[in-house]
Amino acid sequence: MDRERLEPDAHAWTGTEGRSAPDPVPGWRNRGALHSAYFLGMTGIGFCLPYLPLYLKEEKGFSDRGIALVWVLAAVAGLVQFPVGLWSDRVGVRKPFLVVALAVLAVATALLPAAGPTGAGGAVLIGLLVVLFAENGPCRATVESMAGAEATRLAPPGGVGAALGALRLWRPVAVVLTALVGGAVVEERGIGWLLGPLAVVQALAVGAALLIREGGRKLEPTVEVPARRADARRNDPVLWAFVAAMVLFHVANAPPGAYLGLFLKNDLGAPARDLSYAFVVSMIAWTACVRPVGRLADRIGRKPLLVAGWAVMALRLVLLALAREGWQVLAIQVLDGLAQGLFAVAAAAWVTDRLGGARRAGEAQVLVGSALVVGSAVGPALAGLVVTDLGYRGTFGLLAGVGCIATLVVALAVPREVHCGGRHGEGA
Repeated sequence: MDRERLEPDAHAWTGTEGRSAPDPVPGWRNRGALHSAYFLGMTGIGFCLPYLPLYLKEEKGFSDRGIALVWVLAAVAGLVQFPVGLWSDRVGVRKPFLVVALAVLAVATALLPAAGPTGAGGAVLIGLLVVLFAENGPCRATVESMAGAEATRLAPPGGVGAALGALRLWRPVAVVLTALVGGAVVEERGIGWLLGPLAVVQALAVGAALLIREGGRKLEPTVEVPARRADARRNDPVLWAFVAAMVLFHVANAPPGAYLGLFLKNDLGAPARDLSYAFVVSMIAWTACVRPVGRLADRIGRKPLLVAGWAVMALRLVLLALAREGWQVLAIQVLDGLAQGLFAVAAAAWVTDRLGGARRAGEAQVLVGSALVVGSAVGPALAGLVVTDLGYRGTFGLLAGVGCIATLVVALAVPREVHCGGRHGEGA
């Protein structure tokens, strides 16, 4: 193993000469504020996934092509998290970036219902607000990355995986709650009504983020990075092989999010309720697995869970291509939640380890997040080119092939180089 990559940050949790830095802020208070801000900030995804396309089409007059364009722009704009993550490492803080991202998200949520679709200017304004509001847009992507980096800062030695698992648990919980509340009220009040309460919730997320106090274990700024170590990271073939595998994960996994409902309705003749059930089943499985995944990542290492996550993703796509009944798709969606939970924790923990620990957590989180948004933009775009000719089953089968290639990259090119049990593991 290249110990030089990991050694410089080996004492990221300690003060000068190995002495523990005092922590005047109770850890539970900071974790509570962080988890609350993250949970409240993710609630809007429960509107984005099942309702936002329908809202744009029925209430804002967007065409299918316009909706697709906004989705791609949102994913591209989500790459803003990369310079934000590097900047947060440089100055040694996460809170200001988290607060600003949540504040912009709250403003966009509040303005979206009032924006009128009249004229080109109105459509552009709505598109901009949707980009800011979207699941993988710049605001939520930055919140995802900065919250993960802050959770890493607050984690005890050897507990990064568990800390990330505890944080990521709140995303599917927030999404399911919003989706269930939405399902109970949209028929009576209309889809747009949900944005009012969501704007209030997003404002509460800003308040929760302001309660975070970056005292005690605050990281030292990393303004001066030896050129040799920076070049080693940029030229690390293992790191970039894993980044490619993460991009391929989402290239394969993102298109079913757009086509699964159509597949259920048009090919399998499933009732409308199955469309929402498929979404909820996946989120419940994610909720159930994410904390055990975090603990296992610290106990047995990252790589076994990484291989499992990629393999489960590919298996799900194979089974979707073979499904003949709606209930089979609902059962298969358990695998989607499992794969997402494995990825969300183990991938972020592995990249954090590879870059050297908590001092580079911002860079690690945005590498994972940027791979997600790139794959989420490229996957649906490529799938859209072949779905007419191949159909939904053929498209799922093709994506399963991409998933198998990505699994082989993880299995063969990614070493078992982890931080578990309070010490760095050795490469396999």
